[in-house]
Amino acid sequence: MNIRKVIFAGIITALIGAMFGLAVTTISGREERKKILLFGGAAVGFAIGAFQESIQQQKKLRDEEYGDVDSWK
Repeated sequence: MNIRKVIFAGIITALIGAMFGLAVTTISGREERKKILLFGGAAVGFAIGAFQESIQQQKKLRDEEYGDVDSWK
């Protein structure tokens, strides 16, 4: 598994999550919670991105190891 790809995907989705956190802060009008929502969105984004990329890489490894078992589809 390529750990660089996992970390890169996590960082990119963390940036997206941080932007969502800022958007929620702006929409809700609660500027005092700006840091909490920013870091919360970034943490959730990193976790989702790293998890998703690791699942994709594990699927590629499994397909390479066992071959294309669903070739009849």
